Amino acid sequence: MKDYALLTASVVLLALDFAVAKFYQQKFGATPAQGLKFNALLGLFSAAVFFAFSGFKLEFSAFSAPMAAGTAVLAAAYTIIGFRIMSGEKMAMYTVFLMTGGMTVPYMWGLVFLGEPFSWLRTAGLVVIAAAVVIINADRSKADAKQIIMCVCVFFLNGFVSVLSKEHQINPQSVSSANFVVLTGLAKAIICAAALPFFKDKSVRKEKHARSYLAPVLILASAVISGSSFLLQLISAKNLPATVMYPIVTGGSIVFSAIAGRIFFKEKASRRLVTGIILCLTGTCLFL
Repeated sequence: MKDYALLTASVVLLALDFAVAKFYQQKFGATPAQGLKFNALLGLFSAAVFFAFSGFKLEFSAFSAPMAAGTAVLAAAYTIIGFRIMSGEKMAMYTVFLMTGGMTVPYMWGLVFLGEPFSWLRTAGLVVIAAAVVIINADRSKADAKQIIMCVCVFFLNGFVSVLSKEHQINPQSVSSANFVVLTGLAKAIICAAALPFFKDKSVRKEKHARSYLAPVLILASAVISGSSFLLQLISAKNLPATVMYPIVTGGSIVFSAIAGRIFFKEKASRRLVTGIILCLTGTCLFL
């Protein structure tokens, strides 16, 4: 029961982290420049947090470094796109695509490239999740095509973040989990800071009226919250199998994100979105 309690706490923190990201987007805008600023500082703060978690030990390998860089690029991309999605959609919409992609894509990758066993129940879960996505978007007009495309991009971007993480963890030349997060954070900070000069910030007026310390405080909060969530997941993973753990993280984060959106942003979910969330939960349960 202790491991399930810790895992539940990690899921609640993950939903809270999504809420912090949306609050940042509301205060400072959803431009690529703001997304790059957010990711650069988040990467730096996350690296510092996990460097402390690792006991101030830094590991490096020729395999882990490029894997961390690839993970950083994909994660930064889905965060920047996520800002745009959350500026016009409910937080739950973003979370549905983000989290189901993070579970579905690595499952398919494992079947095709890693020789993992086929499961009828998990495949049925994928069908149910696909049906949920169709239902959520069934009544959307052509004007929303950009939003749908962005949601699909987030689905695959986070999916391949999970794939890279999985490939890293099963390779004997990889560094520890905490140090991989440190390397990923450093790579994210360097890459996003280097890309920032190429993007004009169109949200200067919004940021001018915000308190100067608010942005770094929010980003530091995101680093600490997400770091704590990941740490609790690592502790739970010692006794819980991945087939139980990751579906709980996926389904739980979708539900708690919808609750957080309601509490913090007064977001009222439509019937279609509620139906889609229930189907996503059902599909996720089939992975157990």
